Amino acid sequence: MQQRLFGRRIGRQVSVLTLGTMRFLHGWDEPHDLLPDDSCQNSEAIIRAALQAGINLIETARGYGKSERLIGRALARIALPRSHYMVMTKGAPLPSARQMRLCVDESLQRLGLDHLDFFALHGLNHSDDLQLTFGPDRALAGLQQAQKQGLIGHIGFSTHATAPFIQPLISSGVFDFVNLHYYAFRPGNQPAVLSASAAGMGVFIISPNDKGGHLYQPSRQLSQLTAPLHPVHYNERWLLHQPQVHTLSIGLSEPEQLAIHLAAVAEPWSAVEQTIDQRLHQIGQSSPWFPCLHCSRCLPCPQQIDIPELLRLGYLAERLGMQGYASDRYHQMRPTDRWVPGAPATQCDRCGDCLPRCPAQLMIPEQLLLAHQRLEQP
Repeated sequence: MQQRLFGRRIGRQVSVLTLGTMRFLHGWDEPHDLLPDDSCQNSEAIIRAALQAGINLIETARGYGKSERLIGRALARIALPRSHYMVMTKGAPLPSARQMRLCVDESLQRLGLDHLDFFALHGLNHSDDLQLTFGPDRALAGLQQAQKQGLIGHIGFSTHATAPFIQPLISSGVFDFVNLHYYAFRPGNQPAVLSASAAGMGVFIISPNDKGGHLYQPSRQLSQLTAPLHPVHYNERWLLHQPQVHTLSIGLSEPEQLAIHLAAVAEPWSAVEQTIDQRLHQIGQSSPWFPCLHCSRCLPCPQQIDIPELLRLGYLAERLGMQGYASDRYHQMRPTDRWVPGAPATQCDRCGDCLPRCPAQLMIPEQLLLAHQRLEQP
């Protein structure tokens, strides 16, 4: 499998596909320290298939149920030399350096490893997360202690936020890699991708086909738009056509699901993909629906509405046939949610605060109402 340098700061080659491990059989069932035989067999088969296909990075998180424990059990049974694979885990920032440091020890014990190649602070999405991260006795300091002791190779962060929030974290210079959302159907984080790559950081794309649009089960309309390619193929090739992108996470619940991703990366970007790209671009340019530039200048909204995201979701539903994905994301949004923040469009009180800041001169209140009418559908 093709490999890429995971950023100049890290200097290690990673496979362009990373095995994501939050979808193991019964992986979320309580209690998390109970590992049924079928779960162990399932996780071992998936990890074995991924390693045999040339994937050399396994990604998990402390919050993924049984995942760390199942990986540890599988790696012990597979018994490959440690140099054959790398492991990344993630943990939410905790209030003290000591608590964060203890998390590293616990993850190592669960995984059965003596060191982690990568540890990411998980879900730096809001200002509250930054207060827990930075400071002499905060989460980052605990990870740096573990790094000095040789227990962690490189420290990064994962985020579900947008480029304006991510950019200062990149500029801080304290992180070696970033895990973020960026897809053919959600390109707004491109400035963060370019900045991270230019800074020598590793760029890791989270869940390109699930969070990227439920592409495993596309609508007929979307399938026609990306024909002759499956939307998964188009999305993954669109990402890997960009040298600033280093690896994509693929979450498997069965080893057989690996095949579609291997097919996607088997061929490079070509005239076929360019034609699809142009087709989608023309639809966007000619659409009266939400010609939003995703610049985020309309934010913050006094009512906590994520205006660019709502306009994006409305466009995907109306023009690309991605109704299920768009409505699902819309119904998940809550102002206080750490992962899918934002108030419903009905909270718009037409204050006009956003209007003079929109370079496209959109009538945003009217657009939000149209988006709501489309997205409230199941």
